[in-house]
Amino acid sequence: MPQGFKPKAKSSASKAATQQKASGPKRGPRQIAPKKTAAVKEAREQRKNNASMTQKVEAEMAGRASSGGPLTIMKKVAAAQVDKTKGKKEKK
Repeated sequence: MPQGFKPKAKSSASKAATQQKASGPKRGPRQIAPKKTAAVKEAREQRKNNASMTQKVEAEMAGRASSGGPLTIMKKVAAAQVDKTKGKKEKK
């Protein structure tokens, strides 16, 4: 064996191991779009209803934030918070 000879080291990482999967959430829609006309109409109505409910809640929350009221969606919790703040103001 000649002096200074070193055998080549085998690469420990294979080609598949060097490729990394993308981290984070997947891009694109999470559901398969419906193909039947009735299902398409139902999905459209569902999206429309969700959008209108979201818009309504956001408008209500913006109104409450500008008026200085309690920022809760649930009526019972909001009423309880209003009662607490009125009680504190009356005590002073």
